[in-house]
Amino acid sequence: MAMEDWRDVLGEGLAVTLELPVAPSDRMPTTSDAASRLLEAIAVLEAEPQGHAKEDPVTPELARLELKIDLLMDLVTTLLADKIPRRSRVGLSGDGLVLPATVLTSDCERIEVFPCHWLAQPLVLELSRVQCRGDECGATWRSPDDGFKEVLRRWVFRMHRREVARRRFQSGAAREETSLFLSNSSMHASQHGFEH
Repeated sequence: MAMEDWRDVLGEGLAVTLELPVAPSDRMPTTSDAASRLLEAIAVLEAEPQGHAKEDPVTPELARLELKIDLLMDLVTTLLADKIPRRSRVGLSGDGLVLPATVLTSDCERIEVFPCHWLAQPLVLELSRVQCRGDECGATWRSPDDGFKEVLRRWVFRMHRREVARRRFQSGAAREETSLFLSNSSMHASQHGFEH
């Protein structure tokens, strides 16, 4: 998916490519207030805990409550698993989205995007006229309110930041593996008299 080919849909701002459950929808569109609450709640729940001091341990009651909530979330997600669509590669921005043509057809007016893997609650977004190019289709968001686009832009920014962190972590882990391999190889070589 070449983002540059879809700038007329994705806009000139930040765009990110993700694998998300997404499908055409006939549900009512999500309001900007509901979208904002959902995306903020997800951001808070996925954020790393700030400043838990070692002298301020989690109480057993709080730990039990968290486990119960986790179990309930797992149960709800399991019950709704057949309603969650397959993951697709999505190009996403505050202005629109691009999907494989097998997912987004030219007559689609609404799309449901599941913003996280652990919650069976989609954002139902209205689309403007869908444009198809080769094996991809894209559309801009059809929303009367700029606040809604701003909510989506903030979400895209968080997803972009997370993706950058994931890549850095993976490349750092790969460098550590290579470094460990090289140091072990040179140690093995010196033990067996293979030094240059």
